[in-house]
Amino acid sequence: MNRLPNYQLVRILVVVWYLVGIVGFLNRPLQPVFQMLTPFGMLAAAVILLYFHEPKNLKSWIIFTGIALFGFVVELIGVNTQLLFGFYKYGSSLGLKLLNTPLIIGLNWLVLVYCISAVAKPVRDTWYFPLIGAFTMVTFDFVMEPVAVSTDMWSWAFDSIPHKNYIDWFLVSGFLFLMIRILKVEINNRIAGVLLLMQFVFFLALNLLMRI
Repeated sequence: MNRLPNYQLVRILVVVWYLVGIVGFLNRPLQPVFQMLTPFGMLAAAVILLYFHEPKNLKSWIIFTGIALFGFVVELIGVNTQLLFGFYKYGSSLGLKLLNTPLIIGLNWLVLVYCISAVAKPVRDTWYFPLIGAFTMVTFDFVMEPVAVSTDMWSWAFDSIPHKNYIDWFLVSGFLFLMIRILKVEINNRIAGVLLLMQFVFFLALNLLMRI
């Protein structure tokens, strides 16, 4: 009997993890447990991606570290000054914070930018790649926002998501995708596609089902 390759097993685990997450967040008594597990799931996603990343070289690690730090600093500026994204604050679901900013949030930026860049490999060298990447990020955020608010990841001061949030998401992520293109970062990953898909399915399913 032939054994499945490691990446196939991980793909299956990723699908199962997010399906279980959907069920867990929809179950009111279990929701606090899954909220507590959220930062660990985000950390696991980043570790899995970097484990299967190719090619493994110093340039990649420096750039990926830079993206994570940049994402954290951008959120730190946003939540403490409201100069970016709008008037918002983080809840307890994303774990430990530094200066009102979850430590894990930079990895969330890295995972999304990385996965979209991996899936968009056929157009990564084109001039319009940053635009496609930024538009995809905004679409993802549009689906994610209601779920994030409902599960205490973050909240908005006026109970509505400002247009500024989406504009700034587009600009910030577009800059990161532009840097990936300019620096010619090579991203090959057998897990990125299914991870991005399941994250989207996770937030889309909760977005729709939490309204029922």
